[in-house]
Amino acid sequence: MGEFLCIKVRSADPFERGMQYGAQARNLIHLGVQGYQRHFAKTLSASWEEILERSRLYLELLERDFPAELAEARGIAAGSGVDLDAIMALNCRYEILKLRNLPQEKECTSAAVLPEAARGGGTFLIKNWDYRPWVENHAVIVDIDDLSGNHIVGLTEAGQLIRDGMNRHGVSVCGNNLSSVFDTGAIGAPVTFVRRKALNCRNLAQACDVVKSSPRGVSCNILVASAEGKAVDLEATPGGVFELAPEEGIVTHANHMVAGAKYCTNHGSKFRDGVLRRRLLERYGELDLESLRSCLTDHEMKPGWPTEYPESDCLEAVCSHVPHGDIDVDKVWKTIASSVYDLDARVAYICKGCPCQGQYRSYPL
Repeated sequence: MGEFLCIKVRSADPFERGMQYGAQARNLIHLGVQGYQRHFAKTLSASWEEILERSRLYLELLERDFPAELAEARGIAAGSGVDLDAIMALNCRYEILKLRNLPQEKECTSAAVLPEAARGGGTFLIKNWDYRPWVENHAVIVDIDDLSGNHIVGLTEAGQLIRDGMNRHGVSVCGNNLSSVFDTGAIGAPVTFVRRKALNCRNLAQACDVVKSSPRGVSCNILVASAEGKAVDLEATPGGVFELAPEEGIVTHANHMVAGAKYCTNHGSKFRDGVLRRRLLERYGELDLESLRSCLTDHEMKPGWPTEYPESDCLEAVCSHVPHGDIDVDKVWKTIASSVYDLDARVAYICKGCPCQGQYRSYPL
């Protein structure tokens, strides 16, 4: 399966950080732009220029509330030779793809494990990132040291600021797709910018404040954990943030609302978070790196679930695979990466592709 390209960035200046990122990821950023030109046209019946026009609408908000993060995005554009509008389209793809209420209920399963549930008292954030299989080809690891006291390592699509990660202070964030009755498609802060800003925080409370205070036009689930031995799941919607606290030192989430269940509009399958929780509880008090990896390779499917395309768009499980048959890569899902963030040790373990087939690589801070 190989491993993701690791982009190493070292600068106190956000634009220069972006320049370094863009230059190193240039080819993969261009590959991602090409992929989304096709994907937007196919799924939204929208021209690339229409997508770019929509992406420009986020700039005013970002100039006001996320100036450092926007400077990084401008640097990524300059370093890669890609227009800022296209970099914004990559960073806003989550929000843009929600404009026509497309089915996206199969993105990601995540969990946080606190010291009482772990062997040796550690704190972990874990996630399987499920998305379109072609995205695996342009995803990257980002290793960002701002030379001012913070250092971040995480996973993202080339050209995006960040999707999931952890920082030197032991704060970690990850996101899952979510939909609610409150979603309007109004201009809000793109989740890639929110997560990047949250990863500048020194503790869980600060990171949660970033999530809660950011304006939203669509819903997104963000799980936050820290080496303080704390975690909280934030079902962040335009109508409010609903909090899900750990029970017995474990919190899991997939793509349906739990704390705000009555506002959820995803009526698809609701079992991956339950499966992951059961697997974690089976190893309660003994959870460590190896057992967490094992839990993330679980293939339990809903009984009777179809396995052929187009009846099924994925073999949906904690570790998800493309269905059998002649698939359409823009309509199927798979686990394209698996991550274990050891917040006490400040080490990220990330696997390219399905964790049952790949190898976790270590990325220490």
